[in-house]
Amino acid sequence: MSKRTLSSSDKPLIADDIRDYGYAIFQTRVERIPRLIKGLRCQEVEGCSEAATLATLAVYAVIEDDNGLGLQFVKDPGGDPVCIVTCDAHRCEASHDLYRDLTGRMRPDGIRAYDALGRHLDWNC
Repeated sequence: MSKRTLSSSDKPLIADDIRDYGYAIFQTRVERIPRLIKGLRCQEVEGCSEAATLATLAVYAVIEDDNGLGLQFVKDPGGDPVCIVTCDAHRCEASHDLYRDLTGRMRPDGIRAYDALGRHLDWNC
């Protein structure tokens, strides 16, 4: 499993990952998503009883948006962003699992994980 590289949300780099891999991986602290249910447990497939601290989402497009992040997140049929929450120890697995769930392929080496440090996310992005 390749290591995860965390980058700030630089739109040109995110757009490059979307172009090269189909999606960009976005990971942020769960407290930065106000509408995310608090107190969730880590969703690691093999099982973990730790509290979730990170949310992993997939970005499929970058748009010009002066008020928000300018990112379009992949959503489920109900309209909520597809999200895997994990503890810090399972953050790498979450990005691999999400990419595999969306594409049916293993996450490629070189894909980065992005965050918008100091920003809160509108869950309905």
